[in-house]
This record gives sequence, C-alpha cells and structure tokens, in this order.
Amino acid sequence: MRGWRASTLILLSALPFVLYIFATAESYRRALTFILPGIWVTITATVAAYLASMVLGLVLAWLLVLRARRTTWRRCGYLAIGALAVATALWLQPRATWALAGEITPGARVAIVQGTPSGVADAVRSGRFAGIEGEPVPLAVRAVDGVDGALLRLAEGDVSAAFVPLSAVPQGVRVAWEATFLPPRIARGAVAATALGIVLALLAVGALVSAQHPLAIFAELYVDTLRGIPMLVVILYVGFPLQGALREATGGAIDMTRMSRGVVALSLGYAAYMAEIFRAGIEAVPKGQREAARSLGLAPWQTTRHVVLPQALRIVVPPLGNEFIAMLKDTSLLSILSVRDITQRAREFQASTFMTFPPYNTVALLYIALTLAASSLVKWVERKSTWTR
Repeated sequence: MRGWRASTLILLSALPFVLYIFATAESYRRALTFILPGIWVTITATVAAYLASMVLGLVLAWLLVLRARRTTWRRCGYLAIGALAVATALWLQPRATWALAGEITPGARVAIVQGTPSGVADAVRSGRFAGIEGEPVPLAVRAVDGVDGALLRLAEGDVSAAFVPLSAVPQGVRVAWEATFLPPRIARGAVAATALGIVLALLAVGALVSAQHPLAIFAELYVDTLRGIPMLVVILYVGFPLQGALREATGGAIDMTRMSRGVVALSLGYAAYMAEIFRAGIEAVPKGQREAARSLGLAPWQTTRHVVLPQALRIVVPPLGNEFIAMLKDTSLLSILSVRDITQRAREFQASTFMTFPPYNTVALLYIALTLAASSLVKWVERKSTWTR
C-alpha cells in the first residue's frame, strides 16, 4: 500500500459505493448489461491498432535515421523519371467512347454500369450534357452489373436509357450523348503513376538540397503531417473518403469493415508518435557502441539487431506504455464510425431509453477500470521486463 498513489487509493475507496449503485439501481444494471459486451471490441481495437502502429512506427524510425550517399538523390530521380514515363504512356492510351442511348426526358431513369468514372456518372446524373433542352434536369440513375445488364433493362423497359459503350448500342436506338475517356483501370494506373512520379521527384529535389535521404524526408513529412492532424479527423478521413477511394480504385476488392477502418486510422495516426519514440531510443544509444560493433565485423543489420535495438527498447518501454493508455482512450472516437465499442453502445442505450447519466457514468467507470489495469500492466512490464535496467 505504501507504493500506491494517493489518487489510486481514493478511487479504490469509492469502489464500494460504485458497487452499491449498480446493485440497487435498475437503470445502471441495464446500462451495464447493454454496454459491457462492447469492452471486447474496445480491447481488440486497442491491441490491434497498437501492434500495427508499433510496426509502422519502427519502420518510420528506421527511415528517419537513414543516411544519404552521394548518388542517392540520383537514384530517386531516375525512379521519378521512370514513374512519369509510365504515367505518360498510360495517359496516351486509346480512349473509350461510351454513349447515352435511349429516350432522354426530364426525370428519366438511366442505367449506368458500375465502375463508370465518377465524373461521367455525375454528368449523366445531373443532366449536364447535350440532349436536354433548357436547364439541366437531374435524372434517376440505376446502377447495374455489366453492359449486358444495362442493355437488358433498356430492352425490358425498366429504364428509359442506358450508358454503355458506343459499339454496344443496339441498332435503331437513339444516341443522346457521347463521352470519351480512358478505361477506368488505365486511368487509375495513370493517376497512381503520376502521383508516385511527382512525389519521387520532390523527394529527389529535397535530398539534393538538404543532403538527407529521400526516405528520411518522406518519413519526416509523414510524422509532421500526422502529428498535426487531430485523431478524430484522421478517423473520419480513413473511414469515409479514403475507404471510398480505395473501394473505387480497386473495383471493390478493398472494402474494409468499420472496425478495420478504425484500426487502420488509429495505427496511421499513432505511428507518427511511435516513430518519434523509437527514434529517440535509437539515438540515445551511444555511437561508440555502434562503431565498436562494426569494428568487430558485425554487419549493419547485426549491429541493429544485437546492439542498438535491445538498448533502445529498454529506453522506450515507459513512453510506449503511455501511448497504449492514450490509444485505449482514443478508441472511443471509433464510435463516429458506428463501431460498437463501449462508447457507441452507451450512445445507443441513451438514444433508446432517453437516460443520460446511467450509460455515460457506466462507460466512464469502464474506461477508468481499463486505464488503471493498463497502467498497472505497464508498470509491471517496466519492473519485470529484461529490458529494464
């Protein structure tokens, strides 16, 4: 008891009162019964995001300490030129011509094949094309699977028009509008290659000017950017626009669940903080030990594995534990994605019963219990781990 903090003792002294409340108040028992299953979601999200952010943070820390050679910026420049050359070749590929076939009237139903470029689909949906006289009138759009499905619905009369390749338009069907664009797969590849080429070119220029390694510049930019964005904004960005862009770019191959989006967002955000912690630990190891290891004939990876990392991990255990506790509390932000952790369940209970104090008092007490348990675990690891002094 002498080693315990006074605040912890005060919280423990309030435990009988808390137990009495849950034992006598029906509303609190109902809230606890409804919210408690979400604790496993909270713990799972925390552990998964923590492990992923540690791995990514360690990679970023390794990139941050890379040293550039004289020819490093040139290699990066060659890669940039190659990526831009590929992008140019993709942009010059033959365009596909599609047509809006059928009778177009204000409010008509139009079949659009899934995967059609969003800009073209928006033009059809809003009526911003030559074919309707006067002001553009929005059309009712129906998404279909494949060109054959669109033509079938047009033939059966389910829709008034269909947006299909010009070569597939049946004879005798009026063409109201034509659009020429790159096939979606080629367009996505061209955009990706262009973005990669521009980034590599900027990194090459930065490496030439600052004498830093291009990957170190990238890692530093990542850390500075993510540390400057609130975690809620990161979760919203990954959960909605980024997920939608990935799903569209991969043709639906990448379709993350809400839980996965939240874990990825937390991992990306906390990796920036983990990287700084790992870098501080690596730089705290005296340079003389690295030089001694190399003089003994150890390869760079052997020096890192047997000399640098063991000492660095011993140094960073306390701040890593603090990051785990902070991440545990930040999992409450995943409720914005409707992940059914204890916070989201408290919101659902409040919305269905119109009671405010029981659910939110319950979830607050659960977070206090979780953070106290995590804090005790971190202190135990600091005492018992072989990494501690």
